Amino acid sequence: MRKFFAYTLDNWPRRKNGELVFDSTNEAIYYAHLPIDRLSAYDLLKKWRKNALQNLERLKTLKPVNYNRMFDFAVRAQLYREAMEEIERLNTVEP
Repeated sequence: MRKFFAYTLDNWPRRKNGELVFDSTNEAIYYAHLPIDRLSAYDLLKKWRKNALQNLERLKTLKPVNYNRMFDFAVRAQLYREAMEEIERLNTVEP
């Protein structure tokens, strides 16, 4: 398990295409508390989740099926969804 070191958006680990890397639900929820502009963060997470789900559907059609890669995209989409839900919750609680 890697040591968590991302306490700001500037030093959060990212993939080559710029997507954030979440290793757990706790990291996804922690990320939801960081951005000042939550609406833009929500839109970005929504786009990344849509891309992950599209990649998952595309992988289902390939032969042979790579279950590890499919699992990676499914978990990635799940963690983005959890961060989005936390942003929604924060928007309803805070003025």
